[in-house]
This record gives sequence, structure tokens and C-alpha cells, in this order.
Amino acid sequence: MLEDWRPAAMPVRRPLVDQVIASLNQLVEDEDLHSGDKLPSEAQLAARLGVGRSTLREAIRVLSHSGRLETRQGSGTYVSSSASRESVASLDERLANAHVVEVFEVRRALEVLIAQTAPTRRSGDHVARMREALRQCREHASTGDVAAFVAADSRFHQVAAEATGNVVLVELYAVLRRYLENASVAIADLVELQRANDLHEVLLEAIADSDPSAAVAATRQHLDDTVSLFEAARRHPGD
Repeated sequence: MLEDWRPAAMPVRRPLVDQVIASLNQLVEDEDLHSGDKLPSEAQLAARLGVGRSTLREAIRVLSHSGRLETRQGSGTYVSSSASRESVASLDERLANAHVVEVFEVRRALEVLIAQTAPTRRSGDHVARMREALRQCREHASTGDVAAFVAADSRFHQVAAEATGNVVLVELYAVLRRYLENASVAIADLVELQRANDLHEVLLEAIADSDPSAAVAATRQHLDDTVSLFEAARRHPGD
């Protein structure tokens, strides 16, 4: 029965969101769910998958954006139409096969737009959540836990996207970051994490101070550093 469903394998380490997405797809297949069928509640799914609600919401957001699921305000999460599923599967394939450099180019465009917009629309809650994500970034950098650092870094930037209040931008950015996580882990092995955190601090304060110019400058510097490190790692993979 749907109420008793458990995943065949619990989600494991990074990329955690991808593991949750796979488990949700498994749920739909195992229970032979069809268009319009409702999934268990968020609390039930989070408990059964052994993940936090923020991770579950990100996975559901990705699947909703791709057309596999749909969320209805105040009602829950439902399976969407099979036609939508097919169209999103091809999108996932295209993104998975895209060159990382191409994804970084789109990331630059989106993050600069976020930096221009978030400072004038952010709430106190956005700033507080970004501060907490940055605190976690610093904590994981000090212990050398690169995977955890990348996860906290993703939360930091996702909250910045949410601060724009632009639903389309938030969804696009969430999907895009999924395809950068593995590359981000590889880069973070090389980057001086403290410098990345310092630039995050500048960006955070610019958003808190409602200063788009400073936010854009910090974003461009951070992305320039990231792309340079990625290119260096690509040229010298064994160093």
C-alpha cells in the first residue's frame, strides 16, 4: 500500500538531492502511480527517506519543474501527466550531457541577475537563512568536509535566488545547480575555501545593505575565481 512504501535503498551522501529524486521516481514506479495520484505528505516522505525537509523540497521542486510531479498549494504533491514526464526526461538528458563550461556560462547570467535583484527584494528571513548557510560553509571549510561545504554553498545561493521573488528564476537556478554539484566538489578540493567564504560574506552584506552594485561585483569575482580553478583543474587533472 502507498502508506507503507519504503525506498529500496535509502538516499546516501552527495549528490543527496539526486538520490532523493531517484527515490521519488522509484515511489511512482513501485506504486504504479498515475497522473493525479497523490504522494504521501512531506513529513512522511522526509521520515521515510531519512532526509531533511529542505532536501526533499528541493527534489520535489526539480521534479515539479521537469513535469514529473506537481504541487498544489494547501493540498500536496501529485503525479503529473505522462506526456510532461517524457518532455522533462529529454531536458534532463540534455543538461546531463552539456559541457560544464556551458552550464557555468548560464550560471553566470543567472547569478548576476540574482545579485542585481535580490538586494532590493530580500526579506529579513532571507538574510538570516543566508547567514546560517554561510556559518555552515565556514564550519565545513574548517573541517575540510568538501561535500558538506558544497551542500551549504548550494543552500546559500539558492536562498539568494529565492530572495529575488522571481519563481521562474528560482526554479531555473535550482535545476542548473544540480548539474554543477559534482564539478563544484572537484573545484572545492582545489580552491582556498576561506576565500570563497570571504566573497560570500561580501555578497551577503551587499544583499543585506540593499546594494546591487556591490552584490554584482562580489558575484562576478566569485565566478571568475571558480571558472579559473575549473579550467586549471581541467588542464592539469592530476595535480
